[in-house]
Amino acid sequence: MHTKWLAPAWLVAVVVVTAAAGAATAGGAAMARSAIDDRAVVHGRATLDGEPFDAPYVGAVVQRRGLVTPCQQSLPRVRNGRFGVIVFARTEARGCGAPGAEILLWTFVQDQIVYSSQSVAWPGNGRTARFRPRFSIVAPTGGVGPIVGFAGEVFDRHHRRLPPGAQVEAYLGDVRCGVATTRRIDDFTGFSIDVVGPDSRPGCAIGGTITFRVDGHTAVETAVNQPRQDSSLNLSLQ
Repeated sequence: MHTKWLAPAWLVAVVVVTAAAGAATAGGAAMARSAIDDRAVVHGRATLDGEPFDAPYVGAVVQRRGLVTPCQQSLPRVRNGRFGVIVFARTEARGCGAPGAEILLWTFVQDQIVYSSQSVAWPGNGRTARFRPRFSIVAPTGGVGPIVGFAGEVFDRHHRRLPPGAQVEAYLGDVRCGVATTRRIDDFTGFSIDVVGPDSRPGCAIGGTITFRVDGHTAVETAVNQPRQDSSLNLSLQ
């Protein structure tokens, strides 16, 4: 973690969750070979306000059916605009790459998260896409629209961490506004989820109360759908 970038707390959690996600480990942590083979690679050269740039991280979200899900396998650097990022498929993580999905990138510059203004189509499981994303400081939400991100751990009613592979969903009322899957790195299991606004899905009201469900069970914690107010958030089940 490069502290000079003053990354927000939720991004610290995302870095922990994704830094080595998907690496095969002993026992149940090992990913099925077919799911790993389904990952796509996006690479190219990015610009920030028209110029190549350096950044400590580049990540990817998948936009599909109005939802936006963080799906990067790791958080590599951007060097003189050049990048390469591995993106999960839906076979490995809910809400990730599938036919009809679009990939947008995000980076961390000038103490903020900035999303690309355009997307690239999911190239197909196991395939590679070349992309020349454009970022702008004056339009940080880019092509994703208003979203709020949360990252943290999930605990059952006995205060035990849930195993990897749990489905985390965010709801406003009866409308699903975000979906993610917990992942394990060493002894840490956590999630990263983006919650969209009404421009993406009617009913995902700005300022509304978000409730979270884990494998269909409602979490104790709630949050507010307030774009650009990303935070770390642990979830617990009753």
